[in-house]
Amino acid sequence: MQLRSALLACALVGATGLATRAEEADRFRLAAWEVEQAIPRPELGEVGPLKPADFGLAAFPVSPLVAEANNPDDEAPETVQAPPVPQPTEADFAAMPDDPPSLVEAGQPDPAITAERVAQQLRVLLARPGGDRALQQGFNPFYAGRAYQPLFVKDGIISERGQQVLNRLSRAGEDGLDPSAYRIDLPTGQRNAESVARLELALAQAVARYASHASGGRTDPKRLSGYFDVAPPRIETSAALTTLAGATDVAAAIDGFNPPHEGFRALRAKLIEMRGERREMTTTEASRLHALRERDLIANLERWRWLPRTLGETHIWVNSPDYHVNVVREGQVIHRTRAVMGRPETQTPVFSDAMSFIVFNPSWHVPHSIVRRSMLGSAARNGGYFARRGIQVMQGGRVVDASTINWASANIGRYSFRQPPGTANALGRMKFMFPNRHAVYLHDTPSRSYFAHSNRALSNGCVRVQNPEELAELLLGIALPGDSWSTARMRSIYGSGERTVRFRQAIPIHLVYFTMTVDATGKLVELPDVYGHNARVRAALTGVRG
Repeated sequence: MQLRSALLACALVGATGLATRAEEADRFRLAAWEVEQAIPRPELGEVGPLKPADFGLAAFPVSPLVAEANNPDDEAPETVQAPPVPQPTEADFAAMPDDPPSLVEAGQPDPAITAERVAQQLRVLLARPGGDRALQQGFNPFYAGRAYQPLFVKDGIISERGQQVLNRLSRAGEDGLDPSAYRIDLPTGQRNAESVARLELALAQAVARYASHASGGRTDPKRLSGYFDVAPPRIETSAALTTLAGATDVAAAIDGFNPPHEGFRALRAKLIEMRGERREMTTTEASRLHALRERDLIANLERWRWLPRTLGETHIWVNSPDYHVNVVREGQVIHRTRAVMGRPETQTPVFSDAMSFIVFNPSWHVPHSIVRRSMLGSAARNGGYFARRGIQVMQGGRVVDASTINWASANIGRYSFRQPPGTANALGRMKFMFPNRHAVYLHDTPSRSYFAHSNRALSNGCVRVQNPEELAELLLGIALPGDSWSTARMRSIYGSGERTVRFRQAIPIHLVYFTMTVDATGKLVELPDVYGHNARVRAALTGVRG
């Protein structure tokens, strides 16, 4: 009983002190912690454990918050799945507190604009029904996954990470891109959590735009030419922002959005070098011509962005303006041979694929496009044209007499045209196959004189190879190790009918178009724009902001 009286007396003194201190706090505007510290309390060691009888109870009631049964989550916490984040409703948005303006001088940190307040406003901008749909679709997946916590702002200003982003994007010109496309507009008017959230999104949009341009280019290649059959490996918004969120070196992470290929890196270094040279030029005309070369180089950088991020440890590289076939292993050319490419009116297309087999003693199944373009006129004038060329005309699977057909009016869609294997066959002794919708491949040829020409854009679109036996021996050794495919073995099967040798491991092949490259000595090599592709890309980039 004496203990209970002592507790009651302490409580009364405490209550009286609390009222007095609260009045003083109001008068002198004491901080909450000062008020808390001024309230007297008995020492806990002087107070014994409370009993049910102290409260007039026979026993304490069971808490309704404690489950009687064992909690399986406590036994196996690793199996517990985090509950999904509930989608906000209009009621949630309406219940959000007001967003007061900052009282701190503009440009200075304001800790009152907390990450939680900014996250709240990001949630409104990215998840509220009726908002900017494009913005929400592009950025809500990333920010929702991090509970809308900002990445580039802190205490109401751009964070150190955000500043690193801006510094790297300001040097986008070194990558052959337009820095003006990645500048951000600072919010105007009063600074509050909403304006800071908009600043965060402006930075995120700049990063997403740069990542898209750096990885996949600024143009749509298929709109530029039907010969561009490529799918640029564009880095999407969430992937770009996730990369930066986990990066310790922000500048390096942003640089990594560009193609990783050594050819791109070497050409980009040349662009920086050329711009330095232009700044030292003394005449306007020289500077203008140099700027045009820079634009040509930038158009080549654009096409590098269309290539797969991985070319293959061993791959085949065929650059049409270079008129060569290269086999590349671990970045080094291990085989190089001259090639004849498509004419400007029958271009070799630009695409990537995988070579999977070689056909020895091939038949040539002449495409109807070649028949119409190169043969039909001669056949109409001379009925023996096809027989003289060693080409069989077939209808319904049977060979017909081509000389009896009036080719001036014939529907050639009813016929197929085949040149059997032989020394006069247009494909020579072998063809290297990577089946594709263009019906393009590499092959031998009986027309050897073409390889002596400097301009070798002379074929119907396929790639004729000067040294096919050397190329085949190398590729079969890579694709079929241990099978001993020597030149002598290949020659032993010539003339014995078609024979297909399939690879156990397909070899990537890239048919590309570059008019500027950097050779092994570091010299910039400029090649003729035989198809006009570089001029076409350069013109398209001129009309693209960014």
